[in-house]
Amino acid sequence: MNDEKSIIERLKQKDEECFIEVVNSYKKKVLALCYSYIEDYYEAEDLSQEVFTSLYKSIDKFRGNCSLSTYIYKITVSKCLDYKRKKSLKGFLTDMFHIQKAEEPVDLDEKIFVRQCIKKLSKDLRLVVVLYYYIGFSQKEIGEILNITPRAVEGKIYRAKKKLKNELKKEDATYARKMG
Repeated sequence: MNDEKSIIERLKQKDEECFIEVVNSYKKKVLALCYSYIEDYYEAEDLSQEVFTSLYKSIDKFRGNCSLSTYIYKITVSKCLDYKRKKSLKGFLTDMFHIQKAEEPVDLDEKIFVRQCIKKLSKDLRLVVVLYYYIGFSQKEIGEILNITPRAVEGKIYRAKKKLKNELKKEDATYARKMG
């Protein structure tokens, strides 16, 4: 894609070709971010479409005080939070406390096990982990998206790593007991 200022100008002029380029450039990351919030692939797809519809409709409000990507991810986080608010309290609590009975983690592929551990993190820690490790944002970018300081992002990453490390240690102990 061309330089960001010209892309934003083209978007403001409702240039459909430019809009399609932007969607193609960001759709996978937006979908991953939506999925990290709602954990339902089909709902995440629908929500990511809403993000781009909202971008198209609201680009005139873009003031340019952050990058286009940060603006897109702010819309994404906002849409995800709106989605969560709209769910019934019962549904929200069911999702929060629903624990899938999986096979023994020892038998699972390492990546799947790590994903399961990440799912056990609180929503705020999980979101920071996904943005940092899976999508590849810097701590500063995550701070801009979530409206928190880079130092707060660093703290959340530290806490998440500590919790994941403890979970992995528990798994190692379980495996050692089974083998011993």
